Amino acid sequence: MSINEPRLLDTFLTLVRFNTPSRHEKPVSEWAATYLEKLGFTVEFDDAHLRLPGEPGSIGNLIAFKKGSVEGAPGIFFSSHFDTVEPTPSLEIALDGDIITAASDTILGADDKCGMAPILEAMTQLCESGEPHGDIQLLLTICEEIGLVGARLLDPTLIKAKYGFVLDAGPPVGQLTYAAPAQNSFRVTITGKQSHAGAAPELGISAIVAAANAISKMQLGRIDAQTTANIGTIHGGLARNIVPGEVVIIAEARSRVQEKLVAQTAHMKETFEREATAIGATAHVQIIGEYPAFRLEKDSPVLALAARAAEAAGFPVSYVESGGGSDGNHFNAYGIPTTVLATGMEKVHTHDEFCRLSDMVKDTQWILEIVRAAAHPSP
Repeated sequence: MSINEPRLLDTFLTLVRFNTPSRHEKPVSEWAATYLEKLGFTVEFDDAHLRLPGEPGSIGNLIAFKKGSVEGAPGIFFSSHFDTVEPTPSLEIALDGDIITAASDTILGADDKCGMAPILEAMTQLCESGEPHGDIQLLLTICEEIGLVGARLLDPTLIKAKYGFVLDAGPPVGQLTYAAPAQNSFRVTITGKQSHAGAAPELGISAIVAAANAISKMQLGRIDAQTTANIGTIHGGLARNIVPGEVVIIAEARSRVQEKLVAQTAHMKETFEREATAIGATAHVQIIGEYPAFRLEKDSPVLALAARAAEAAGFPVSYVESGGGSDGNHFNAYGIPTTVLATGMEKVHTHDEFCRLSDMVKDTQWILEIVRAAAHPSP
């Protein structure tokens, strides 16, 4: 089946022109709902946006379903997320042959709309062709970029599929993620004592010094092949002539091995507390488990299905352990074997982000081949 490249490009450009930071996905979600209803999908939104930590969002996860015509075929779902890591006001788009970038000083928003556009185009072609298929569900989520929150708040009983495919990784197309880490986040508040930095510095206890001492003694960065840790932000102090009485640190630890995550988390917590106490300050360490790890066996049915489809499309198959999380972490935790498929997004979370139309074409082909492979299992 030939892919309609102009329509695919138009769909992608339509998606990225919606300004959709986390909690503000409603306009693009409603557009996608209308698009899918025209293809014969039943569409509903859950109430995840009302249960977000902090301020509510504008709309919930979009859950679409189309009944299949192939008896006994396993149900499958495809997933991507609506939100972008930063807002994209006044986005300007540059097309240079096969490459799509932002001409404005913003991200492009290819993460994850270059995963979503192939899903929508594949569903369009499936509808137009009338090709037989099994049950298909689409799980299009909100608030992925603030900790996979939309997928975490999704009611697992709403998932009808046996296998899942999340389009939310970088190239090459044909690459399958079979393992990804769990993540713990930290919010650390170190409290010292304010004092005049010139007149009476000895009466103060610097929260920033306590934080610096802790961070300097902490194992950070690449801990081992499965484990990483990072100090993300530090905010504190009021003025250059005040001994700072408080500092707030946001940090994280990740590992694909739970025991290693537990150990790294304990190490960071203990170091903050010890070094604060050492100079008379205190450290309050709040730890939040953001998402669980997952690992699929390489001979698992979901990987075999995706690999067979990639080979049918002519793409080299490869397997990778990821250092980042995706909605697939939660879907696997719900008991739905789910792999993450490579897309064309590159240099994501930067203003140099770009994607290739040719990769989106490949993803569309891959999705269609997965649908065929599910409808016609190998003997």
